[in-house]
Amino acid sequence: MCANLSAVAPPLERFFVAVAVLTLIATLFVGGLALLAQWARKSRGAEITLLTGLLVLSLMIGGVGAFTGFGLVLTAADDTVSAGDRLAFVAAGVAAILVGIIGVALCVPPLRRIMGGRLKNDFWAAPPVFFALWLLVVVLANNAVSFLIFTQEPDVSKLFPSGRISPTAVLTSQLPFVAVALAGVGVGVRRGFRDTLSRLGYGPISMKQLGVVVVFIAGAFGLSAAADALFAALQPDLYKTVGELSDSLFNPKGLGPVAAVSFALMIGIGAALGEETLFRGAVQPVLGIPITSVLFASMHIQYGPSLLLGYIFLLSIGLGLLRRYINTTASFTAHAGYNGLGLLITYFFGS
Repeated sequence: MCANLSAVAPPLERFFVAVAVLTLIATLFVGGLALLAQWARKSRGAEITLLTGLLVLSLMIGGVGAFTGFGLVLTAADDTVSAGDRLAFVAAGVAAILVGIIGVALCVPPLRRIMGGRLKNDFWAAPPVFFALWLLVVVLANNAVSFLIFTQEPDVSKLFPSGRISPTAVLTSQLPFVAVALAGVGVGVRRGFRDTLSRLGYGPISMKQLGVVVVFIAGAFGLSAAADALFAALQPDLYKTVGELSDSLFNPKGLGPVAAVSFALMIGIGAALGEETLFRGAVQPVLGIPITSVLFASMHIQYGPSLLLGYIFLLSIGLGLLRRYINTTASFTAHAGYNGLGLLITYFFGS
């Protein structure tokens, strides 16, 4: 195992560097737009800039979709292009066109307000709201295409880095979530750091509330076992594929006890911090629990279009209720505890 991992180390390092750079660029871009959306609450110039930018981006994305469709026509007679690749190509083009159309439609209410029109409901014209909805559409479309590619790729391991996930990969994937969440609620623009934490829902929890979290984790494990059994029975081929992929990425087998506990803590705390801060802390108060849960489930591309997405949706609903009735600290603790304990159970007691 060590020899195999060392053999792929240089490609993996280059992969993670490339991912880190692209993630940084995307984070700066999205975070900048999120800050601009907050600034646009009190600046007409910033509101016009944001609206113009999103309109241009929507038209560009729709144009890319149309260009993709034209490219498909040109390659339709090419026998070297498989039917699966054509399907993914079509889906990507259609998704881009729809994103463009919906993106332009979402910009209509704020455009009407800027032009002096009267709106029955100003909620849809508020800059942070229409930006959040615009970003939601883009992310959902991207994830939908990713799930399709997952089903068309004969070896899905090619879609993910080989070997156990590293601390670098966790930081690369989760810190941007925190950064976008902070920018999205207006840290440094509308709020100081303490007010930002309050808006994100972080605060103390009592021992009684901690007990609720423990019960939630136990219930989540029970529901997970039922979902896993149903998944194995109804989608056996996909169950095997997803199981092998998850095992290669997250199984702590082969580590020493201390290293295994550290690995479980890293995955549990790292994933929970990024996802809870963004989804439960920043997004849920704006879009609500159901829509946030759809977005949250769609982010778990490593499970493919499987029944597990339904379980993750239900898990997200539960985490959302913890956030609503207690706070984000409770949902974070539940998320981290669930992930970390799951890995440790796998390590000490087997799959």
